[in-house]
Amino acid sequence: MKPKKSKLGSPAEVAIEKTVEVIPFLIKTAVFLGLGYWAYNKYTNRFVKRKENTSYPAANISLAQAQSRADAIYSSLGWVSNDFDNVSRQLTGLNYNGFVRVYNAFGHRRGTLLKGQLNLEEWCYDQFTDYQVQQLSFLLGGAFFQ
Repeated sequence: MKPKKSKLGSPAEVAIEKTVEVIPFLIKTAVFLGLGYWAYNKYTNRFVKRKENTSYPAANISLAQAQSRADAIYSSLGWVSNDFDNVSRQLTGLNYNGFVRVYNAFGHRRGTLLKGQLNLEEWCYDQFTDYQVQQLSFLLGGAFFQ
């Protein structure tokens, strides 16, 4: 009688063969998930500019002044220390649309080591105490930093 040959083959060969069949699927899955994660981060971490409200008075500063104030605020905010007095000086006297211009000029800027990109309000919440943030809100008529 002839010995019967197994149709399954050796277990090691079958395992290697199945592993080789799965590798392209794993690569495609990893690429797809990586692109999805990248797109999600780009979408959620984008900077959305605020629109000036036409029912309020026009901005009391120009776009160039808003940019210089935003740069001055950013230079006074650091990883370890901050200059609250300079930030409050830069925000003093701004009306609603003036603050919107400074906010848009500030945009997203590099934050602290672990925070990533932050906008103006996020920077202030990150750098200052609750009392200081309330003072900044008072300077702007309570319209922001709520």
